[in-house]
Amino acid sequence: MNPLKGTGRGVQYLWRRAGRAARGLSDGLRLWARGLALVTSAAPGIVGVHLALTLVASLLPVLQVWLSKLVVDGLTVSISHPSGAVSAADGSGQPAVILLALLYALTVVIPAGLQPVQQTLTIWLKDRAVAEVDRRLMDAGARLADLVRIERPAFQDDLRLLQRSAMYPSQLFSFLQTGLGTAVTLAGSVLLLARLHPLLPLTLVLLSAPHLVSEFRLQNLKYEAMVSRSRAAREMNYCARITTEPAAAKEIRVFGIGSFFLQRFHDRFAAAYVVMKQVRLAHLRVSAFFTALHSLAMAGGLWYVVARAAGGQLTLGDIALYLNVVIQMQSRILDLVMWFGIQFEGHQHLRGLFAFFDQAKPSIALPPQRGLDFSELSSAHSIEMRGIRFRYPESTLPVLEDFTALLPSGKVTALVGANGAGKSTLVKLLTRMYDPDDGDILLDGVPFASYDLRSLRRRIAVVYQDFARFALTMRENIELGALEENGAGADVEDAARWAGADEVAAALPNGYETTLTRRFEGGVDLSGGEWQKVALARAFVRDAALIILDEPTAALDAEAEYRLFERFRQLVAGKTALIISHRFSTVRMADPILVLEEGRITEAGSHAELLSLGGRYAELFEMQAGRYR
Repeated sequence: MNPLKGTGRGVQYLWRRAGRAARGLSDGLRLWARGLALVTSAAPGIVGVHLALTLVASLLPVLQVWLSKLVVDGLTVSISHPSGAVSAADGSGQPAVILLALLYALTVVIPAGLQPVQQTLTIWLKDRAVAEVDRRLMDAGARLADLVRIERPAFQDDLRLLQRSAMYPSQLFSFLQTGLGTAVTLAGSVLLLARLHPLLPLTLVLLSAPHLVSEFRLQNLKYEAMVSRSRAAREMNYCARITTEPAAAKEIRVFGIGSFFLQRFHDRFAAAYVVMKQVRLAHLRVSAFFTALHSLAMAGGLWYVVARAAGGQLTLGDIALYLNVVIQMQSRILDLVMWFGIQFEGHQHLRGLFAFFDQAKPSIALPPQRGLDFSELSSAHSIEMRGIRFRYPESTLPVLEDFTALLPSGKVTALVGANGAGKSTLVKLLTRMYDPDDGDILLDGVPFASYDLRSLRRRIAVVYQDFARFALTMRENIELGALEENGAGADVEDAARWAGADEVAAALPNGYETTLTRRFEGGVDLSGGEWQKVALARAFVRDAALIILDEPTAALDAEAEYRLFERFRQLVAGKTALIISHRFSTVRMADPILVLEEGRITEAGSHAELLSLGGRYAELFEMQAGRYR
C-alpha cells in the first residue's frame, strides 16, 4: 500500500478547492466591475467625488486613535513635569498637547460634516442607478419578441427574483462605501495594533477567516431558500392583491371569499417561513459563536497589554491605543464579514440580473440577416398553413395537429370551433408569438421566418380576445396601434368611427383626452363593450395588410355588431382578414368559413355550403339559431 497515495489525493482535493475559490473570486470581481460600470455610467464624476470622501472618512478613525494615544501620552508627561521643563520639541509640551487635542477634535467633527454630503450623493446616485437598471430591464423585455418564455410559469417566478435583483445595483454605492471604508479603517487599525505585538491583529484576522467561510455558506443557503420559495411568495403576493383589486372586488365581496384568500396567504407564508426560520437560526448561532471567540481574543489581548503596562513597558497612551483599536477592529471585522456575506448574496442577484440582460432575445426563428421587408411587397397577400403541429412548451398535449388552411388575399375568412380548439393559439402563430413545432406558415409562398419580424408585424393589425386596457387617454389608447406608421395609418377619429368608438368618446367628460382608468385622478372606467370598441379602433388605425379579430364582438350588442361589420367590409377591402367568433351572425358574413376541431380543419366553405353539408357547422348554427325562434 502506497502511503503517499492518500496524501496525493488530499493535495489534489485542496488544489481543486483552491481553483474553485479562485474562479469564484474572479467571477465575483467581474460581476462587481460590471455592476459598478452599470450604475456609474450616468455620473462618473460624482462617483469619483463620493469615493474620495469615503477614503477620507475611513482614514479619520485611524488618525483619531493615533492622536488619542499622543494626547494621553502628552498629558501624562505634562502632569509628571508641571514646571514645563520638557520642551515641545519632543511632542510632550503643553502647546503640542493642545494642538494634538485640536486635531483630535477635528477627527470627530469632520466625519459629522461629511456624513450629510455622502448621504446626499448616495441618494442622488441611487436614483440614477434605479432609472438606469429599469431602462435596461425594459430594453431586455422588449427584446423578448415572443411569448415562448413569458407565458411559462417558471418565468413569473424568475421575474419575482428579478424584481429583488433589480434593486441590488442601486445599493452598490452604499455597499462600496461600507466595504471600502471598513477595509481602509481595518488596515490602518491592524498597522497600529501591530506596534504593540504582531500577534494581536493576526489573531483577530485569523479568527475572521472561518467566520467569513460560514457567512458565505449561510448566504448561499439563504439565496437558495429564497429561490425555492419564489412560487409561494408569488402566490402570497397574489392573495394580498386580489382582495383589493377593482377587477375582482365585486365577486370577492358577493361570494364572501376574502377569508379564503386570507387563509391561503397564511398557508403559503407558513410553508415559506419554516425554511427561512431555519436559515436565520443557523445564522444566529454562527454569529454568536464567532462573536464570543472575538471577545475572548480581545480579552486576551487586554490582559497582555495590562501585563506589559504593569511592567513599565507600555505607556498610558499605548493602553488607550489598544482599547480604541481593538474596539474599532472588533466592530470593523464583524462589519466586514457581514459585508462579504451580503456581497455573496448580491453576486447571486447580479448574476441573475445580467443573465436576464444577456439572454433576453427572441426564441422564434429569425433570418440570419435582415429578412424580406413586408412593406415593399404588393398590397394583396395570402397566408397558407401547411401541416401545422404545435403544443405549448410545458404541455404534453398538442393544440394544433396537422392543421392546414388558406387565408386568401382580399377575403374575410372566419374560423369557428369549440372553446379550447386552438383558435387563439392560431392567432399567436400568425402574429409570431410562437413558431409551430412542425409545418410551415407561408406568406405569398414565402415562410414567415424569412420576413423581417418588425416589418411583418407592422403590417398586421390584431384584436386579441384578451385585449389590453392601457391606463392612458382614449386618444393614446388608439394611437398606440400606429406609433410606427409615421403618418401612414388612419386618423384616430376616423378609426374610432369605423369601430363605433366615436360614440364612446362623445360620452366622456374630456372626449378623446379622457384617461381610461380610475387609477389616476380624473379618469373613468369603461364597460366591456366600450373597451372592445377602443381595442378595435386601435387595430383599425393601423395601415395593415392582414387584420385578425379574435372574438371582436363578444361584448357588443346586436346593433353595434351589425354596424361594425357594415363598416368592416369597407375597411378591409383588398386586404386579408381573419375573424374568430362564436357568433354566427358575425361568421356568416365571411367569405370562406373554416371549422376547427381537435386541432385540424374538418370543414371549409361558405355559410350556405356548410349548412347544406349538414356537418358540425350546421349543428352549431342550428343550436344557436334555435334560441331565437
